[in-house]
Amino acid sequence: MKVPSAALALVLAASSASAFSTATSGWGVSSRRSAFVDSAARRKIPSQIGPRNRNGALIGRRRMASVEEDIVVVSGDSAATIASDIFFNDGFIPMNQAEAALSRKVARRSAAKYLEKFVGQTAASVIYQKLQENGVTVVNGYSGGAILPLLDQFHVNHPRHSADGAPAPIQWITNSNESSAGHIAEGFAKSADLGPDGKMQAGVVVATSGPGATNLITPITDAICDGVPMVVLCGQAATFAPEAAFQSCPAVEMTKPCTKWSYQIMSAAEVPFMMDYAFYIAREGRPGPVFIDLPKDLQNQVITKDLISEWTGQLVDDPNKEKFVSLSSRRRSGETFHSICLGDTEKSLPFEVTGEDENLKLQPIHSAASSDDEFVVDHHQTDMVYRSATGQNGNAVSAAEGDLEGSQAMTEMIELIKGAKKPVIIAGQGCNDAPEELKALAETLQIPVTTTLHAMGVFDERHPLALNMLGMHGHATPNFMVQEADLIINIGSRFDDRITGAIGSFIPEARKAAEEGRGGVIHVDIRKSEKAKQVEPTFFVHSTGKKFLQAVNRQLSTIGDPADITGRKIWLEYKSGLEKQYPVPIPHYKTETVTIDGPAGEPVEVQRTKMSAQYVAAEMNRILTEADRLDDAIYTTGVGIHQMVAAQHITWTQPRQLLSSGSLGTMGVALGYAIGAKLANGKRLVIAIDGDGSFNMTFTELKTVAEHKIPVKIIIFDNEADMMVEYWQRLFHEERYIAVANSNPDYMKLADSFGIKSIYCDHAEDLDGKLQQFLFEDVDEPVIMQVRIERTPCLPMVCPGKALDDMIHEDKDFNVDASAAPS
Repeated sequence: MKVPSAALALVLAASSASAFSTATSGWGVSSRRSAFVDSAARRKIPSQIGPRNRNGALIGRRRMASVEEDIVVVSGDSAATIASDIFFNDGFIPMNQAEAALSRKVARRSAAKYLEKFVGQTAASVIYQKLQENGVTVVNGYSGGAILPLLDQFHVNHPRHSADGAPAPIQWITNSNESSAGHIAEGFAKSADLGPDGKMQAGVVVATSGPGATNLITPITDAICDGVPMVVLCGQAATFAPEAAFQSCPAVEMTKPCTKWSYQIMSAAEVPFMMDYAFYIAREGRPGPVFIDLPKDLQNQVITKDLISEWTGQLVDDPNKEKFVSLSSRRRSGETFHSICLGDTEKSLPFEVTGEDENLKLQPIHSAASSDDEFVVDHHQTDMVYRSATGQNGNAVSAAEGDLEGSQAMTEMIELIKGAKKPVIIAGQGCNDAPEELKALAETLQIPVTTTLHAMGVFDERHPLALNMLGMHGHATPNFMVQEADLIINIGSRFDDRITGAIGSFIPEARKAAEEGRGGVIHVDIRKSEKAKQVEPTFFVHSTGKKFLQAVNRQLSTIGDPADITGRKIWLEYKSGLEKQYPVPIPHYKTETVTIDGPAGEPVEVQRTKMSAQYVAAEMNRILTEADRLDDAIYTTGVGIHQMVAAQHITWTQPRQLLSSGSLGTMGVALGYAIGAKLANGKRLVIAIDGDGSFNMTFTELKTVAEHKIPVKIIIFDNEADMMVEYWQRLFHEERYIAVANSNPDYMKLADSFGIKSIYCDHAEDLDGKLQQFLFEDVDEPVIMQVRIERTPCLPMVCPGKALDDMIHEDKDFNVDASAAPS
């Protein structure tokens, strides 16, 4: 081994005759056959267990070397020569053990050097500094005794903010409850501009222990389901508190199943590593939440040089990962070194300290290509293409793999795309950072594009190749075309059950084309663990959607005429025909003559037309289109009919334009998401579309809107019902309606109690003017609009257990399988 200069500095030479070779063949020199350990070091070697003679020596055994710190290396042959010498003998240890010991010492010294930047700071102070280092500008949360040391760091009068060169303080926003704080953090992360590294920014929540943590379980789970980066910091009872102390709870155990990582700190010394790892894990790979439990006494613990020395001295190789920070021996460029391994038993990643002095930082070691650890591979993309081992007519063929740039597997995949007659692109959330690349591929090869709920807008729906959303409540056209396609190119979606329908009936034509060698499935995902989890792909690409699209577009650009797309004209003509035959229905009502009170109380007859949710959403979309504000708007929704109606009837033009709870289906998120989106996008129009049932769950957060004058627009689709569930009870439970009727407050008085402007509309004749007022007046003020609508289902709908193209298109009674009610 070549000995790095840092390692040389750690070694004490026993004599002037000692020397080190810098030859590439190995580490060591001249005559002796191993590394020598001086008597002081030998005394530190723990005694071995076993029978001894009267001189104290072990009988029939040789002592194993176990030396860490006091190694003296003298002349010796190369490590290769002595590799077979694995026992400590006569004061000597094998060179490879000396290498490992020195490598550990280098790693400990680098960890200590990194921590020295924080000497004199408390753990709470370090956490705040790390939030700033990671670009955090706003934090939501709620107070409590167990989190006070950290909370104090946010006060504008804290001394840290008056220091010379201090960065701008982080904006602190107190919410009405911790659950809403979590949803606000999600809304921020979902909609904020990508960070300098091209990854999503993490939303940050701070809360106290006990109920503070338990109230965050729902937003944390929502975030893990939908791939939203969040860092959640909660207080905890002190480490010396008695069992079942006030507001203590097993927060780590509760959050571990719904986070990417959950951890309770054990020492202030590990906090810099903990915060670096928290942000890395939250944002790397498929994003998600992390949870950090902060005992109150450790928040106040000060990092000292003695604490650093004690803590780093305990860093050892730990294959079982019993500690958050451990060391791990690795090889790189022929040299042994120790990485700083962060994580736990099941999930850990290697890092190293790089840079000099104040620029020291923790850097990940990318090792996915040589790792069989699923967690490592899911966080370090290999950019590899994998071909299925099943060939034409089901015959086994040798599986192929290669990288995205010019490999045989890549070439075969490109040829498959070019040759397909009826291809469809399914664009998922993994495409959201690559709208231009997606558009380029679709236009070059004339491939129609459908999107999942979380990818709405990544492909502008004004484009003639846009199919709009597919799935349970998707448009009929993409549902039909996906089922009839000979090639599915799924970029950044995990084949969720809401887009596949009955999995056994999903994409029958593509499966047939795969068997015949003329099509199949190309699945691109950032996580290799998604390979063949739901659908067996013909090609699986372990990469980001952006890298895949860039690589394919580059290769197509070198081909000249990339494909014979004349045959696809028939496919696109079929698309146009389906769109005309199966438009998304908008329920309309006959105009009625009603009597109202006139200005002087006299009876007056007027014309009134009732409204459906679909009609209101379509009218709002028309008004924004005519005002040329489609690109400017961000929408959030709760969960229910209003959610799917918005997805169907609004024209989506930009990535991350629709913020909605997909996998978990969390009612009540619209207001929190909207606040977070406005905090992240101050100049954009943010509209929360909510149903009355969903809004009722979290309208206490109007307190935050009013207190901080956050100018969000909130429109309530009020039908006094949880209509989606009511429709299921109609179809599957013989109209036995229960727990679906809402007794709502007077929303106008509610808005007034918070000092928020309100607008009411209950008929179509007034809708245009009221929407104009709602959307474009009072630009810098929050506004609530209540719209009375009729109870209409959201159609089309794919019933559970049915194929994706087996949809209900009309609001009439059907014979259904009562055992297959949706969840």
